[in-house]
Amino acid sequence: MFERAVICTDLTQSSASVVACAGALGALGIQEVVLVHVIDVAATNAGSLPGSGVFERQAEILEQAGLHVSVDAALGYPAFEIEAVADAHRAELIVVGSHRKGLYPATFSGSTSSDVLRIASRPVLLVALEALGGPDRSRQACSRLLASALFLTDFSEQSELAARYLIALARKGLQRAELLHVVPLGEQHPQLRARSAGERLEPLAVRLSEMGVSAEPRIAFGSVATVVAERVRTDEHTLVVVAPHEPPPGSSMLDSVTNAVIRNTAAPVLAIPPNCLREPRL
Repeated sequence: MFERAVICTDLTQSSASVVACAGALGALGIQEVVLVHVIDVAATNAGSLPGSGVFERQAEILEQAGLHVSVDAALGYPAFEIEAVADAHRAELIVVGSHRKGLYPATFSGSTSSDVLRIASRPVLLVALEALGGPDRSRQACSRLLASALFLTDFSEQSELAARYLIALARKGLQRAELLHVVPLGEQHPQLRARSAGERLEPLAVRLSEMGVSAEPRIAFGSVATVVAERVRTDEHTLVVVAPHEPPPGSSMLDSVTNAVIRNTAAPVLAIPPNCLREPRL
């Protein structure tokens, strides 16, 4: 599914959990990783590489997990440099930590993760730093990614691409998948729309079932962001798969549904960004 990934680190203690999580992603097919740290030119202390020896120790953790590791450091605006490094190394996935504060300008793991989602041309795996805990807990959490996935769809083209990534996950051993579509408040003929949505979800559920996945289509009604927030807050899922919408012109924020996911889930989130046109490796 994925062979090469870029792992983002800010060389702090919290990023050690991201590294530990990334070390457990062999189930997705990852064999090579690039550990990247970007010195933010907008930061007041830009210009030096902090954390003496931390880069090396984090690289060793990944190597001990059986991955081929290279390191890269850059000076610039983090999201753009991360995407450039991913391009240079032909990476198929970016792994970045995220504070559960939503995708609004904030800190390294707030604004950077939001910016990466807006510009990335490949899938992004967001891992919630607060939920991960220490490296051992992080490694365990990410080793269970394929236990139970929540797939969110509005049947957009990007959601259909995300569905193909879900099928690729099934080929890697996904055990359970909940396929969720929410009929928004105010829609005319909501029952007809629900029936139509169920019919559109059924072929995906059947295909996943044929691949050995316990697949459950689910249709809900209400405010989409509210329903999604309540669903991801249950901690029933080990991975959430979502296709963020492109932000409006001039906006620095992604859509309310993706924001609701990030704010409320403790599970890693596989996001298929608006600029991602890559088909999954099957």
